[in-house]
Amino acid sequence: MGGGDNSLYLIFRNMFIKKNYLFAVTALLFFQAFNISTTNAQSEGIDEILTNQSIPGISLAAIKGGKIDFVLSSGLKNDTDVVNEETVFSAASLSKPIFAYLVMQLVDEGILDLTTPLADYYDYPDLMDEKAYEKVTAAMVLSHTSGLPNWRKKKLKFIHEPGVQYSYSGEGYVWLQRVVEHLKGKSLEDLAQIYVFQPLNMNRSSYIYLDSFEENHAISYKKNGEARAKAKLQNPNAAASLQTTAGDYSKFLTALLNGERISAELQELMFTPVKTTQLKEADPKVYWGMGVGIQITEAGSQIFQWGDNYTFRGYFTANIQSKNAVVYLTNSENGLIPVREIVGTFMEDAQPAADWLNYK
Repeated sequence: MGGGDNSLYLIFRNMFIKKNYLFAVTALLFFQAFNISTTNAQSEGIDEILTNQSIPGISLAAIKGGKIDFVLSSGLKNDTDVVNEETVFSAASLSKPIFAYLVMQLVDEGILDLTTPLADYYDYPDLMDEKAYEKVTAAMVLSHTSGLPNWRKKKLKFIHEPGVQYSYSGEGYVWLQRVVEHLKGKSLEDLAQIYVFQPLNMNRSSYIYLDSFEENHAISYKKNGEARAKAKLQNPNAAASLQTTAGDYSKFLTALLNGERISAELQELMFTPVKTTQLKEADPKVYWGMGVGIQITEAGSQIFQWGDNYTFRGYFTANIQSKNAVVYLTNSENGLIPVREIVGTFMEDAQPAADWLNYK
């Protein structure tokens, strides 16, 4: 934020609390200073989207030709203070591609094989009494063909035969996380810092809530404008607990698009659709690769992932051929409604994944 008069924010605080946050966000946006290289038309376009969709705040980054083009921060991180480039958001399922990238580095090291049953590496007590337990591989987990549900209700059980069909599963990622932690003798948080966050200078990223985030972490809001308390997670979860900024996440995406820290063979494998994962209700084609969704349009193939922890919602898409990408994080239950509009502000690529997700 620039050096404006903070009293201006207090004037609008009551408006926000009284649910008049559409006007409050618009007014606050007028006073905040942007440190971005985007055009006025693009930043104004994002401001308009925030206002129209009642989204308090956003952290966004755009990549062009495999290089970070700019980072945009806009709106409110709480009832009075604006988002800046250091503001941390909960990234929900955007956790998964970073974990997959970490796993691929372990494959390159020869520590893990994608086609070896996970049961050969580690006795997972949550599933050992299930008949299909010994069939699941890391490749199945990363492509969401493990046959497990997204999240268990009581006891964890298979809902499909492993390797047969797409079934989005956070539980599969947690199982693979336990395998990786066992093989390396370190927690996911430690491994992520060693293999991803520190090498890529992602200094505002973690799979747990850090004390250093406290003064600049967004709180989130329901559709009616009601604020929710911060969930200060201390147990890392490969599928869901990432805390980050769009600027940090764009560093990961550029590394992935440029094939940094993983072999060309594994990068290609991540970007290759698994045939059994085609989402038939999606048109044009939407598949899953190893750790990322894949949407195929006339503009080429894009990798993508959405994040939804109820009131923290975000999305990224990246064209494999052009290496253009957009990633954004919001602190609103409304955050996935304007996927097409936000992406379309910076990229012309169609978003069939947004049609499949169908947030309204």
